[in-house]
Amino acid sequence: MSEHSDGTGRRTLIYGTLSVAALILLLVWLEGGFRDKVPPGEASVPASSGIPTVTTAVRLQDIGEVASWPGTVSSRTEAQLSPKIAARIETIQVRAGDRVSRGDLLVTLDDRSLKAKLDQARSALQAAQAEAARYRADAQRTEALYRKEAATRQSLDAAMAATKAGDARVREAESGVREIETLFSETALRAPFDGVVQQRHRDPGDTALPGTPILTILESSRLRVEVPIPERCAGSLRVGNPLTLVERATSRRLTVEVSEIAPSADPQTHTVLIKANVPSGSSLKPGAFIWVEQACGQRRVLLIPASAVRRVGQIESVHLVREGRAELRHVRTGQAYGDVLEVLSGLKEGDLIATRNP
Repeated sequence: MSEHSDGTGRRTLIYGTLSVAALILLLVWLEGGFRDKVPPGEASVPASSGIPTVTTAVRLQDIGEVASWPGTVSSRTEAQLSPKIAARIETIQVRAGDRVSRGDLLVTLDDRSLKAKLDQARSALQAAQAEAARYRADAQRTEALYRKEAATRQSLDAAMAATKAGDARVREAESGVREIETLFSETALRAPFDGVVQQRHRDPGDTALPGTPILTILESSRLRVEVPIPERCAGSLRVGNPLTLVERATSRRLTVEVSEIAPSADPQTHTVLIKANVPSGSSLKPGAFIWVEQACGQRRVLLIPASAVRRVGQIESVHLVREGRAELRHVRTGQAYGDVLEVLSGLKEGDLIATRNP
């Protein structure tokens, strides 16, 4: 019984050892342990072995260096609605972000004090008119007596002067009535143009004061971009030069023209404020953040066709053609300029590289 148990244990041990050995051999085979190793270095194959035979030379070229500056979209026209009288605000019809049309009623003010003043002005006008009528009648009687030599010249002159003074007071009273009537238009503030409400400074119940804005409105159809550009790059800009806008959210590109250049640089930031008008119909909105691209100087770069570069993951490579053979050469590329790429490392001017067949 004991000998049988010992035999079974030895067989189990042998089978286990063989299983582990077989597993190790399988792993070695999967890792290529039984195949010849390829020595490290550049792979070289004949140019006729499927690698495209169309070649191009790596060239050195001067490229305008493009820089990006942050800018802000603003309205070319901005209006701050404020009254010419001090009055309590009764209603405000809009909030920040609302779109308005020219002539829309936006704010109404309490006009009760103006009505009281208008009643007083009209009463003063009636009194002045009555007084002027009396002076006119006195002057007519005095003139009639003077013709009959029943009144002196001095009394006639006094009567005529009183008539002129009464007429002047009537004109003054009429002007006061017209002025107050004009102020009634200031109790209803309307949109001066089509636009959007940028900010609401007051609320109903507040007291509106002359010169203190209640609403700020931007004309949304006429926009411009304002961007501070360093002096060294702004020096080459002229009114009418093109700039490229890049929307931050959508990466869409838009070409605009410089419309205004500040005459001096900011002494703190050493930048020059550049303004460019945005074409109508753009999707940009006032206050939007954008990037402004501008050529600023030149630099010499190596360029190759983008079609010549193969990418595997993060690795970039080209086929360098030498003596009729194509060698795989790892490279590192930089900025793209249309259908060509900047080469940062791996090639030099004059090298021949294979490109894809058309």
